[in-house]
Amino acid sequence: MRTVGWTTFAVRTVATVALLAGAATVHARMTPDQKCEKGRYDAAAKYTACQHKAAAKLYGGAGFSKHLDALAKCVGTYAATWPKLQKKARDTDATCDAERFLDNGTTVTDNLTGLQWEKKIDGVGVHDRDGLYSWSTSADGDPTDADGTVFTAFLATLNGGSCFAGHCDWRMPTLAELQTILLEPYPCETMPCVASVFGPTRSNYYWTASMLILIEPDRAWLVGFDRGSAARTSRTNTEYVRAVRGGL
Repeated sequence: MRTVGWTTFAVRTVATVALLAGAATVHARMTPDQKCEKGRYDAAAKYTACQHKAAAKLYGGAGFSKHLDALAKCVGTYAATWPKLQKKARDTDATCDAERFLDNGTTVTDNLTGLQWEKKIDGVGVHDRDGLYSWSTSADGDPTDADGTVFTAFLATLNGGSCFAGHCDWRMPTLAELQTILLEPYPCETMPCVASVFGPTRSNYYWTASMLILIEPDRAWLVGFDRGSAARTSRTNTEYVRAVRGGL
């Protein structure tokens, strides 16, 4: 066995200390906004990894109830990030020293995720909270195509003409994204389980863009705004939908 000499050991130790000191110096030189942004990205990475682990538990045979519990833990931990970032940013004028949800009038910006959400209304048109849409139609014999009214009516209207709120990239949220606006993790005690800033919301299931490609290719995931649960259903069914833009 090769023995490392004292001189070599000392050199390696000095180098390690220097690297650590350098890293600490770089972190100290970060602006408040850089620290805020770093915290947001770190939290998003952990949340995404948590969501994937929860899905692995489900498909690994852990059972649906344990899957819901795992998702709830992901959502709760991620939501708790913003107050911590606010506390660190206090009195520094950093972006994180603000309310999490910014009401833009017709949309809501989430300062934690960076996503911009459509607000619903009690009225008529695509923003009406009572609008029901299908993901797919079986008219062509394929219930997995993105040819339902979510795409042909809802999103086509938002992204057509002058585009909703000046943006033409509105889409359905993923399962992980839609869960971030739950008022609290499953089992939620408030109905609907969403902050009032998002406008009138049905205490029902809403479509997500997340699909079950291998084992149930004709199904997609939903998020329930009654208790904050997740479920999946046939894409030819009609459900509620809320548009989003940006990416988590």
